[in-house]
Amino acid sequence: MTKVVEMKGITKIFPGTIANDDVNFELNKSETHVLLGENGAGKTTLMNILYGLYQQEKGEIYVNGQLAKITNPNDAIKLGIGMVHQHFMLVHNFTVAENIVLGIEPKKGLKVDMKKAIEDVKAIAEKYGFNINPNEVIEDITVGKQQKVEILKALYRGADILILDEPTAVLTPQEIDELGVIIDNLKSQGKSVILITHKLKEVMKMSDRVTIIRRGKVTGTVNTKDTNIDQLAELMVGRKVNLVVQKAEAKVGREILKIENLNANDHRKLPVVKNLDLTVHAGEVVGIAGVDGNGQSEFIEALTGLRKAVSGKVTINGKDI
Repeated sequence: MTKVVEMKGITKIFPGTIANDDVNFELNKSETHVLLGENGAGKTTLMNILYGLYQQEKGEIYVNGQLAKITNPNDAIKLGIGMVHQHFMLVHNFTVAENIVLGIEPKKGLKVDMKKAIEDVKAIAEKYGFNINPNEVIEDITVGKQQKVEILKALYRGADILILDEPTAVLTPQEIDELGVIIDNLKSQGKSVILITHKLKEVMKMSDRVTIIRRGKVTGTVNTKDTNIDQLAELMVGRKVNLVVQKAEAKVGREILKIENLNANDHRKLPVVKNLDLTVHAGEVVGIAGVDGNGQSEFIEALTGLRKAVSGKVTINGKDI
């Protein structure tokens, strides 16, 4: 296999902690390599070094066999490295095309040639199998589509190595499947992908190899086909992990909280909480499930008084608040 990235003996020290300590990492051409570890293990720190957001205290980075000095993201981009961060870096009131070409816009004289920009974005979207409209405004599209815009932004800049930081954290199950197809398409075009995650089922489904990091040190690199979820969990945390949770039946008591027909708007004055009803009893834990951006934050803010509700009724212990 052709190595496209080698990171040797990388150490990054933050005040009071060692984020990465003599870490070695390799990425081959046309492979999906997962960086696996608990929150705070040092996965994103290591990739921020590769992308030029941080500089290591010691260690060397080789890209396509050549020693590389990466002092900022521009250096990384020139070397064909792109990164999609967990929290997207998009301008919300710009269109898809405007975001993708931002900073390297095609020009017609002194003006930006938006017609060519739109054509370029359509062409690159079709090449990699992305179903996306270049004229849509970012704040009007789903989180899954926003992620596709971030990936296209990196590809538009010539990325051959893509770093995806927790890419499935904000996606629905259907969007996760779509992401898997996109990654396969990228690999078939000769791209290499690094996934940062701690979700074991997705590791098994999406990766070719896995490097496990625990407390800033690599605890192993394994071929996905030669491992299993139990082994990966043990390498992540350093002990056997029982993946089945024993949970006693809840002893539900009287009604504590009652929410009726709650409505709330987001920052754009658009309705995101619509006629929501919810009852919480003593002695129970109620989970609020949903993909990011589906009204959970606005609901909690309306319930706690941080956001003014449009209408509805909230009762605690029988008292209307």
